[in-house]
Amino acid sequence: MSIRQQTAPAGRSLVSLLGEQRATIVEELRRHGERSVAELAELLGVSEVAARRHLAVLEEDGLVASHTVNQGRGRPAARYWLTADADKLFPQRYDALAGEMLEFLADTQGREGLRAYLRWRLEREVEGLRESVTAEALHERLEQLAHALSEAGYDASVTPDGDGFTLTQHNCAIYDIAKDHPEMCAYEAATFSKVLGGDVRLSRRQTLAGGGQACVCCVTPRDTGTED
Repeated sequence: MSIRQQTAPAGRSLVSLLGEQRATIVEELRRHGERSVAELAELLGVSEVAARRHLAVLEEDGLVASHTVNQGRGRPAARYWLTADADKLFPQRYDALAGEMLEFLADTQGREGLRAYLRWRLEREVEGLRESVTAEALHERLEQLAHALSEAGYDASVTPDGDGFTLTQHNCAIYDIAKDHPEMCAYEAATFSKVLGGDVRLSRRQTLAGGGQACVCCVTPRDTGTED
């Protein structure tokens, strides 16, 4: 499995994830920006050939990118920097901040204030997803929705299920928040229902935040005779 497909657990060091020398490269680029092969080789105490091998692996995993700089004399030199994907290797506190904001909203505005935010979020999510979900057939719409959710970090898939389909999210990108605010799950299901259209019924069977193995929705056409 490539680094790009992994989610670095909290507290897991860069060394255990990447190895000591590649972790050193990532830390150097994060702190100081662009670096050349020669600079990184000197930092690591290895040959430039060895440094290039480490950089090639990091590039393949989508963590490092490069461009060539003309130095006037001699051959142009490649310089390397971290990509946006490399941010995932470092601890983030966005979920904690979002959770605190929801707590503040509920404490100061009451449950109705929280529900008003969730209704606003629902309409915002619907507007964004509708640009991705445009097919006529329900199965194709669901595949488009699953793809959009996977792009957002939810690792979604669709499988036939009797007269309808099962939409499964194998990961919850807002798990910590949804665990404390189960309303998020209900509004998420309402978002999917609106995006898929009025010709379907959607019901949620289980959620990761509620202790399930995955977030699972049952989706059926209102007129079962129109779908394969």
